[in-house]
Amino acid sequence: MPLQIVVLRFLKTQPEWVETYYSQGVYPLIFKSHRFFFELLPFSIGDLLYAIAIFYLVKGILIIFNKQRPKISVLILNILATSSLLLLIFNLNWGLNYYRIPLHKKLNYNLSYDQIQLEQTLNALIRASNELHTRLNDNDTTAIQIPYSKKLIANILQEEFEFDLEKFKPKPFIKNSLWSKLLSYMGYSGYLNPFTLEAQANREIPKLNYIITSTHEMAHQLGIASEKEANFIAFYTAIKHSDPFIQYAGYTFALRYCYSELYKADHEIAENQIRLLKPGVLKNFQELTQFWNRYQNPFEPFLKKGYDTYLKANGQNQGIQSYNAMVGLVVAYSQKEPFDLNKK
Repeated sequence: MPLQIVVLRFLKTQPEWVETYYSQGVYPLIFKSHRFFFELLPFSIGDLLYAIAIFYLVKGILIIFNKQRPKISVLILNILATSSLLLLIFNLNWGLNYYRIPLHKKLNYNLSYDQIQLEQTLNALIRASNELHTRLNDNDTTAIQIPYSKKLIANILQEEFEFDLEKFKPKPFIKNSLWSKLLSYMGYSGYLNPFTLEAQANREIPKLNYIITSTHEMAHQLGIASEKEANFIAFYTAIKHSDPFIQYAGYTFALRYCYSELYKADHEIAENQIRLLKPGVLKNFQELTQFWNRYQNPFEPFLKKGYDTYLKANGQNQGIQSYNAMVGLVVAYSQKEPFDLNKK
C-alpha cells in the first residue's frame, strides 16, 4: 500500500501521461473487455459482488467477537492486505481516470464567469425548457410525463450516446441497480461499479432524473471520473439527443444548477428569472423534490459525508460540491455555442 500511495502521488502530477497511455490507451481496452462479459447479463454482477462483500464483512466482524478470534496482528495484516489489493484493482481498473487532463483544458473552456454570463445562460435554459414544454404538452400548467418505460429510456440513450466534443469510441451501457430502494434511502440516483464497470441507475427515481443519472453514469463508464465533467456530459448528450423528452431532461437539469448558483449570488434576480418558467416545468421540479423527501432519514448526511471524503481523497477538492461545478462548463459551452433546439 505505501508503494501504491507513492505512485498515485506521482501520477497526480502527470496528467498528460495518464491521459495518453491510460485514459486514451489502456482504459478503452479494459472497458471493452468488461462490456463483453457483463453488458448482456440482465442483472448487475457488481451489485451481487457488493452483497457478497458485505456478507463476508459481517462474518469477519462476528469472528472477531468469537472466543476463537484470530490474533490482532494477523487480523490487522489481513485487513491491510485486502485493502491494498482492492486499492490496486480500483486504480488499475478505473480510478486512474481521476488524474487525467481536465475536460475544460482539452475543450479550451474558461471556467471563470461573471454574474451577467450566468444570467444569460440561465435565461437561455429557461427559454429552451419553455419551448420544449410547449412542444411536448399543450397545457402550460401540467408537468411533462415521459411516455417511455425506463427500459426503453435506457435503450434509446445507449443507442444515441454521443459526446462529439471528445470523440468517445466505446459505447456505454446502463443497468438498473438491484438495490434501488436502498440507494433511494442513501440519497443516490446511481453509481458506477469501478470493479465491473457497470453503470447503475436507481430504478425508483422519476424518469427525468433517470435520464440524467443514466447519462451521468455512462460518462463515468467511459473514463470521465470528475463529477462536474460527468454532469456536463450528461447535460450535453441529453440536449444533443434526437428525442425531445431527452432534450427536456437535459435543459431542465442544467437549469436547476444554474438557478442555484445565481440564487447564491443574487436571490432577487434569480427569483425574477425563475418566474419566467412555465408552471408545468416547476411542477416537474416539485415532483423530484417530493420523491427525495419521501426517503429522507437521519443516516443520509453521514453517507454523503463519507462520499464527500472519498471524492476529496481522489483529487476532487470540492468534494460533493463538485457536482455544482458543472455550471462553469455549461456557461462556457453556452458562450461558444448558443442553445439551438433545431440543431443536433
